[in-house]
Amino acid sequence: MPLSSLLYRSRATVAALVRSDGIAGKLVVAWLAFTILLGGYWLQLDHSHTALVSQAESLTRLRALQTAHALALHTGALFRKLDYLSLHLGEHWLKEGPQGARDALVRAHLALPEDALVGIDVADAEGRLLYSTVGERLPLELERYGIADFGHFRVHLEGDKGLFIGQPYRGRMTGAWIVPFSRALVEEGRLRGVIVLSVSVAHLTRALRELYPGTSDVAALVLDDGHFLAHSNRTAGAIGRSVPSDRPYLLDRVALQGNFDATAPLDGVERYYAWHRVAGFPVVAALGLSKADALAPVRGTIRDNRLRSGLGSLLLLAAALLISLLWRRHARQGEELGRARRRLEKLVGHFPGMAYQFLLRADGSTSMPYCSPGVRELYGVGPEGLQDSAMSLFERVHADDLDRLRDSILRSAANLAPWRCEFRVRGEGDRLRWLLGEANPERTPEGDTLWHGYVHDITERQVAAQQLRESEARLRQAVDAVRDGLWSWDLARDRIALDERILEMLDRPELGSEMCFDDFCALVHPADRQRQDAMLRAVPSATPDAPVAGDFRLRAASGRWVWIHARGSVVETDAQGGPRRLVGTFSDITARVAATQLRRALLDHSAAAIAMLDADLDILEANSRAHEIFAPPSTPIGGLKLTDLALHEDQAIFIPQHYAALRAGGQVNIELPLRDNRGKKRWFDVHGVMLDPEDPDSDTVWTLVDISDKYRTRMALATERLRLKTVLERFPGGVLMEDQDGLISSVNRGFCELLGLAAAPDELIGLTHAALCERLGTERMGWLHRPDADLTAEKRATVEVEGVKGRTLEIDWLPIEHDGRRLGRVWLLRDVTERKERERRLAELAATDPLTGLPNRRSFLACLDAALDDARREPARGSALLMIDIDHFKHVNDTHGHPVGDEVLQHAARLIRGGLRQHDRAGRLGGEEFAVLLDDVDADTALTLAERLRRSVEAAPAATAAGAVSLTISLGLALVSGGDPARVLGDADAALYRAKRGGRNRVCVAVRTPG
Repeated sequence: MPLSSLLYRSRATVAALVRSDGIAGKLVVAWLAFTILLGGYWLQLDHSHTALVSQAESLTRLRALQTAHALALHTGALFRKLDYLSLHLGEHWLKEGPQGARDALVRAHLALPEDALVGIDVADAEGRLLYSTVGERLPLELERYGIADFGHFRVHLEGDKGLFIGQPYRGRMTGAWIVPFSRALVEEGRLRGVIVLSVSVAHLTRALRELYPGTSDVAALVLDDGHFLAHSNRTAGAIGRSVPSDRPYLLDRVALQGNFDATAPLDGVERYYAWHRVAGFPVVAALGLSKADALAPVRGTIRDNRLRSGLGSLLLLAAALLISLLWRRHARQGEELGRARRRLEKLVGHFPGMAYQFLLRADGSTSMPYCSPGVRELYGVGPEGLQDSAMSLFERVHADDLDRLRDSILRSAANLAPWRCEFRVRGEGDRLRWLLGEANPERTPEGDTLWHGYVHDITERQVAAQQLRESEARLRQAVDAVRDGLWSWDLARDRIALDERILEMLDRPELGSEMCFDDFCALVHPADRQRQDAMLRAVPSATPDAPVAGDFRLRAASGRWVWIHARGSVVETDAQGGPRRLVGTFSDITARVAATQLRRALLDHSAAAIAMLDADLDILEANSRAHEIFAPPSTPIGGLKLTDLALHEDQAIFIPQHYAALRAGGQVNIELPLRDNRGKKRWFDVHGVMLDPEDPDSDTVWTLVDISDKYRTRMALATERLRLKTVLERFPGGVLMEDQDGLISSVNRGFCELLGLAAAPDELIGLTHAALCERLGTERMGWLHRPDADLTAEKRATVEVEGVKGRTLEIDWLPIEHDGRRLGRVWLLRDVTERKERERRLAELAATDPLTGLPNRRSFLACLDAALDDARREPARGSALLMIDIDHFKHVNDTHGHPVGDEVLQHAARLIRGGLRQHDRAGRLGGEEFAVLLDDVDADTALTLAERLRRSVEAAPAATAAGAVSLTISLGLALVSGGDPARVLGDADAALYRAKRGGRNRVCVAVRTPG
């Protein structure tokens, strides 16, 4: 059956049902509306779940992009270090050759992590290996391992002189996978060779695996041509292969970073990928976050929301069913009352109640000048005698209502206000009936008050009102399910009734169930009274079909203000059709109002400028901070176009560029210099997001945080921070934190590794300090010193210990205190083994002459002091001091220049060092002057060694850039026998002076005079 026919028949069926049974028809309509609303709710719920998943995906992509940026920075720092090392080593090779560059090669190995470099090779312009650090460790024939057939060599033959990163390959000498970093050795514009730094793929992989040790999330380094350099967990499958050709960074070589979603061909896992190009190098740092892991919390939340919403829907259906049953019963009763009221109206047509005139004399007596026959039915007395006194009528009034009736008459008389009162009387047969009296007063010439009015029986209406109250009680049970309160307002009595739920909202049971209107208004917040009073005072002009509603605050017992949403409608009217009684509900909306106010406050008091733009760059909305920074003077920023603001000198370029990036990725985060409304350039951290990433024309929200001060500070410290960050990123360390009760609250993996604990960090959380010490053992437990545990002990904040595997550990202890109260302790562990070794090496460098590699003057004099101390302790053990000077060295400098002179000094130093015994020590005192300390010699042996040294220098000319340079030396010999070092130096120097004065190229022995 066509859908149109089905809808037509459904409408026809409902219409027929309404005509035949009005109550059932209204219920059907109500249930249809309820079903539509419930369906709409579930559609909205599904939409919100979709938005939640979209937001989680956006945050995951942003996190991936930030991590890829950090990985690119770290990789760039490593590659720049390799670039610098290749340039430095190349210069040393060209300048000094293999022998002179050896120390530089050693320092190159020390400058990088232990396993980073597999080897350093140097090849000539034909690709033949001239030198290899692998060849020094292994007995290899270098001529068998030329690199002429490698791409990282051939690229330099084609003119590339900078650092080149080649594709990974398996080394022929080591068998390990390596990444070649090569640089041309160019001298005077001619290619002299190529230096190659072979970086271990395993080292790069280990660094990536530390970032993502699992298999769900991955990180990789990829060359611009798509070949893998390293992969965090699929190295064996990745090395030697390329990424798919549709990757964005291969298609767009200009973009610096980006996101994409893909299923990895290596393991088939679907991930969110982010990538960032390594600045200055043809390498891309890429990482992928598993979609399943990233969306698992969101999917769990959605599942819980659907379960709770399903339970709520079932409860709503049950409540709706109960309300339908109650309403149907109430409607049936209403129909019965309506039929009774119509019958009564027919009777009233014949017996219209009682019309009367009532006179209140000045002396307080009363009478009824006129009374219709209906008085007999209403009061059970005839009209006879009422013209003289109305006391017989007052005698029939119920005792509980008599005072109220009299008071209402006196008030009406005093103010000449219309009189209206409901009261009970006992009629014929003592039947108790409710009467409603209404009349208008006037003052007689005699000063009496005369009312003209009408009294009729409202007993049945009161019964109906009682039934309504009972129905309200049943409705109260249904309303309790949604935690709303019921209220009613009797306009005739000006009384407002509040149910227990409303009193519970305000925590004020003392108010009782009913109060006058003015007392209720006193509970309203002063700022809301005018609006609340206008809402309620508008009720007398309202119709039964026109509900009233409004929001205002009521004071609770604690003094706090509770926000109320009031709804109500007229349920009872008077004879003229005016509202007589109002019934409605109160809803506590404090949380909703607070959330709205908080959202507005966050926007207007935010330090960031926030604006919403449409696809045409019109500014739809902006907070006060955005108006303050960017709006032109006396011009609201709302309604302007983004292009109306002079934000940037290249505005026509940068706006489309960043909008394109935003639409491509769904969001963008950049730092930009923008001009404010005074034309001043300020730096902002700009974050843009599309409200609907699936819609390219979606509105966008931009958040701009002024980072001008931070940017200037950051730029001033950028270089230092980069150096510091490079050191800290690879700095090994451990952290242990205990709370005030001595329980471990935080521990990292570095702590476990440095102390040799096999346990994972999570296993240590919650342990006591004593329990941890038991795991560490007797020796290591003392490392975690606690100076605050013993008030008499030394409060050392730092100790150094010899850790496992020969490591030297530096352990810092820090107390956590606040206002004099101890909150816990922190231990910081650092592996300072490399630092200690570096200090030793620096001490050696400080004691070494940089040109010759011999100990410098200070270091040599320290050796001489030690030799004098030994001579004093062991007089029988002899030592000798040689003072050496190169003959005519000034002539060499003057003739060939200082560079050749430096080569002669280096040549002389090598000959001196090579001509000594293993335990002898040589040093350069300055200029062309050297000294040698001969240990365990007598005078003859010392003279023999000195002569041998003189002859070796004379026989070996120095090979320099200016050709062979012959040289000789003069030597002064003095025995070391204790005493003053200055005297020993003076004796040797005097002997050297005699040798030079005697014709040079000779050895003279010092002659010490007695005393």
